Amino acid sequence: MKISNILFTIGFLFLLISCSKAEIEQDQVKEISIHSTITGTDYAIWVVLPNDYDASLKYETIYVLDGDAFYLKTEKIAKLTEKLSLKYNKQNSIIVGISSKNDRSRDFTPTITSEGGGGSENYSKFIELELIPRIERDYVVDTTPKSRVLIGHSFGGLVTGYFFTKHPNVFNNYLLLSPSFWYDNNIFFKYEKESRAINASQANLVFVACGELEESIVICAIEFNYRLTTFYPNCKHDFLILSNRGHIPSSLENAESGLEFYYKNK
Repeated sequence: MKISNILFTIGFLFLLISCSKAEIEQDQVKEISIHSTITGTDYAIWVVLPNDYDASLKYETIYVLDGDAFYLKTEKIAKLTEKLSLKYNKQNSIIVGISSKNDRSRDFTPTITSEGGGGSENYSKFIELELIPRIERDYVVDTTPKSRVLIGHSFGGLVTGYFFTKHPNVFNNYLLLSPSFWYDNNIFFKYEKESRAINASQANLVFVACGELEESIVICAIEFNYRLTTFYPNCKHDFLILSNRGHIPSSLENAESGLEFYYKNK
């Protein structure tokens, strides 16, 4: 790796760490734990309310996979949505971050391989049947799919794509950041083709992005963008490749671009 790339990565990590300090008031953040009877795992969940939360209003919800990872930390996403809601004069959303420190490679992968445990179906059911009902019971939110957003990066992008193909009636809005569609010989594209006839009429918002230096991820992202353009006439979508960015350095920038796409078009 070139010295300039090493310095860029170090500088980017320092920026992320420094930006994570006390940007969201602590009384906006609610931490809960949910035991899933479907996956058998305990999940830490962070709910960030808008700073002007009003229980007489119904809010959209943005679900963030890897919500405990430094690059997509729940509070960082909440800060971005606060800024964007003001920019576009639109109501802010409730952010729901899901911890992935337990069983990530199992939950985020659809098949069993040497790299993953094939638990995406159970994980999807956990989100649909256990997590979402809990959030929609405890907070005043719009309970329709058009008001739910799912954000995932890397393997999280893969399981976001899994929802798009296998569970299309849970979310209508998808932000797929550096999705690992290369997994298990590109099995995601098999799922997409199998479900296309049913899903092609959906009026979704879909944002796909990656970094220029991500090689196989770039190739797969281009292919998915082509399929969205060709086969999904009712889907409004956008595609972004960040120049001179790798897998982690592209994540937060692409998350902001994806959220901006959502706030502009929702």
